Amino acid sequence: MGYESSVPRKILQYISGKQTVSIRDIAQIFELKPTTAKIYLSRLARTGSIKKVGRGLYQIGKGETVVMRPSPELARIASELREAFPMAKFAIWSLQMLSGYSHYMIGKDVVFIETTKMLSASMRDILASKGYRTVLKPGKRDFQEYTYYPDRPIFILERKEQYGLTVFEGNLIPTPERIWADVFYLVTRKNLTFDPFELGVIFSAMVDREGINFSRLLRYSERRGIFREILIFLYELMKSNSKVGKHITENILLGRRETLNTILFMIEGARRND
Repeated sequence: MGYESSVPRKILQYISGKQTVSIRDIAQIFELKPTTAKIYLSRLARTGSIKKVGRGLYQIGKGETVVMRPSPELARIASELREAFPMAKFAIWSLQMLSGYSHYMIGKDVVFIETTKMLSASMRDILASKGYRTVLKPGKRDFQEYTYYPDRPIFILERKEQYGLTVFEGNLIPTPERIWADVFYLVTRKNLTFDPFELGVIFSAMVDREGINFSRLLRYSERRGIFREILIFLYELMKSNSKVGKHITENILLGRRETLNTILFMIEGARRND
């Protein structure tokens, strides 16, 4: 018996007219235990009929998954590093990996290599010996002025964060939501020269192509120290009547209401004397 045929017909009929559905919805509407509702939705996810996009939240339809492919040049840099350090683990990505979802052509590119403190200096030396412009532990000035460099720089970051990384064609690269969140972090914390408006355009394009796992985005944002900012961004989008805002439902923010309510009470208190 197939997975789909083992799901009650009334549930199949219900979700056929929905864009998103949650475990809580199915449990409440059909008077099921949450664990039973989860089993049914998990079975449908295995068939590809629905796709998990958040904590207990599923999107109807297979859709297209965003794959941020590294460029041939980026793959070559990674290959050169693997040749020099065959046992090393490092992540590699660049701003140009966002270009397929940008409204305008992204300007000057910069490559990021994330590795351990033990390997960072050695990787810098190897890349520098091959003619690459390499910056170890870049500071705010580097993020501000890299666009003036005559060639594309490689910024080496000393990071051990493994969450949100995936293997693609032999290279360890960040998932779409991690790249987007990291650019936001670098713009707001390191003064990276990148248009915030375009960052919003890119987010909308990735959501349209079902390339954002909201649960992963929020979890990674929490590990990155930007959780509340991203939560407010999603909440404001949800309140708007925009196309992208309709993809963000209450279920995505489920479990994060306490933070949102705290912020709303703070705003109310600040306006008390208005």
